[in-house]
Amino acid sequence: MRRINAAIVIYVLFLIFLNVSHSDIKADSPVNIVVIIDTSDRVSNERHPDQKEQDIFILNEIVDQFYGLVDRNDIMGNIFKPHKLVFVVPDQPTVPSPPNNVMQGLTIAAPKNRDEYEPFLNRKDQFKDYIVKMYNHVQQHPQTGSDIWDWFRSKAESSFSKNHQNLIICLSDGYLNFDNDIEERRPKRTYMKVGALRDDSEAVNKIKNGNEGLSPVGNFSDFNIKFLMLEIRLREENGVKHFQDFDIIQAYWETWLNAMGIKDTKFFEQLDPRGLKNVIQNFIQSK
Repeated sequence: MRRINAAIVIYVLFLIFLNVSHSDIKADSPVNIVVIIDTSDRVSNERHPDQKEQDIFILNEIVDQFYGLVDRNDIMGNIFKPHKLVFVVPDQPTVPSPPNNVMQGLTIAAPKNRDEYEPFLNRKDQFKDYIVKMYNHVQQHPQTGSDIWDWFRSKAESSFSKNHQNLIICLSDGYLNFDNDIEERRPKRTYMKVGALRDDSEAVNKIKNGNEGLSPVGNFSDFNIKFLMLEIRLREENGVKHFQDFDIIQAYWETWLNAMGIKDTKFFEQLDPRGLKNVIQNFIQSK
């Protein structure tokens, strides 16, 4: 009996050791931050002249938080964590994408050795300049709708890493829509019908049960992914917000992301600067 009990104790201790080791690895893993920028009519100068500056404030905060992950003492001590940050701009139908040189400027990786540390620091302001260039390009063209659905279908997997904690930050008003003539030509369930569901008391259940909702376009369960959406802007009618839209929007995104293996999701309407800083900091640092 004593031998059996001893074996059980050793086995339990072994399992505890495994769990502790796993959590240590996860907590210490490098971060891959993927920022999805919805450049639909939410950034239109005519409709929402304040949104560009709000977005730039948020994106600059994300850049600052990313740089905060790279510890100078670690670099000097030859400890290199390959943190990564990339901003992606999903295509808009019939609209030219931002120039390649601009988009290439919106990707940065932590330094791999001491010699790269100073150039890495110097890239920070340049990175922020490319953010402004990207928005200037977008606002010079019509905004027909940001195809985040197709980005997940065709490009998402190449943006994720199995060796990193993947953090998706999506700046969006929450509505995945296109111009009417474009939606008429698109397959069903590749865009949202929030307006049509707005007065349906069963809207959320219909989305969660699969009768409505977006078509899943992949399985990302092998990646460690957390998702945060900022800047949801509820549509208005005669100055009154459609408050019920938030539940519908959240049901659309949660159901879709969960079906693709992305289970950890958070959604926020527009916040004041202090609230934004707290949410972004907590999301990135709590990885």
